[in-house]
Amino acid sequence: MLYSMPGNGNKRFNYICNMKTLVFALFTTLCFNFYGQGLFEYFKLTADGDGPEKFDRIIVDVNWNHWISSPNGVAQGLYSFGVSTYWFKDMPIGKKSNFAIALGLGFDSQNFHHDGQFIFEQDINGDIFTNLIPLPEEYITYKNKIALNYVDVPFEFRFRTMNKTLEDRMKFNFRFYLGFKAGVLVNDHLKIKDTETKVKVFNIPNVLPYRYGPTLRIGFNKIAFNAFYSLTNVFQVDKGVVLAPYSIGFSWMRF
Repeated sequence: MLYSMPGNGNKRFNYICNMKTLVFALFTTLCFNFYGQGLFEYFKLTADGDGPEKFDRIIVDVNWNHWISSPNGVAQGLYSFGVSTYWFKDMPIGKKSNFAIALGLGFDSQNFHHDGQFIFEQDINGDIFTNLIPLPEEYITYKNKIALNYVDVPFEFRFRTMNKTLEDRMKFNFRFYLGFKAGVLVNDHLKIKDTETKVKVFNIPNVLPYRYGPTLRIGFNKIAFNAFYSLTNVFQVDKGVVLAPYSIGFSWMRF
């Protein structure tokens, strides 16, 4: 099966390319800046010495991605997993405080499996509407997904228990992190594999080039449950089907 792409998508393609170039330049600049200062020194992944004790400056998430609802006749796949990685600057509020704020930078890869088909409907004015409709019943697919990748800037307000000794902290340390993150889209594509062909389509028309929403982490020691709810849809308003994403999963937190 081939996805039919309208012929006047050059404007959006150029916009996406410019956005990706800008994000890449910003990300590269930050990486060189961190390297110049010393990455371990910047995030203080070394011993804290006599200063405030810091936690959870590198976080890896394994998430299950889903939409709040799907169009009629379209079912979402069970195995819609994604991975995200974040670097945080942990800033305790006081030397021995239970509270801290954290600002970070990271990358999130989301995959949404489904049994539908994205189509691109063009009206007489040349405007494109991205829709998701059911596939014919006789059509068999082995893989069918939309992938969205973002560079994120997360912020967290953190509460964690502070036991008196290091030995106690290793046994039991509760965490409650409430936050917010905003991200810029750096890659989007569709992938479908059937009995005969394998198709991959990049730069999907009308995908919103950014996202934002609240985040939550609750856990003990280095493992936490995490959740994210997007306040934005996958597609631009009135230019695509309404798909509101959310993610739940587990976090591995270090340093």
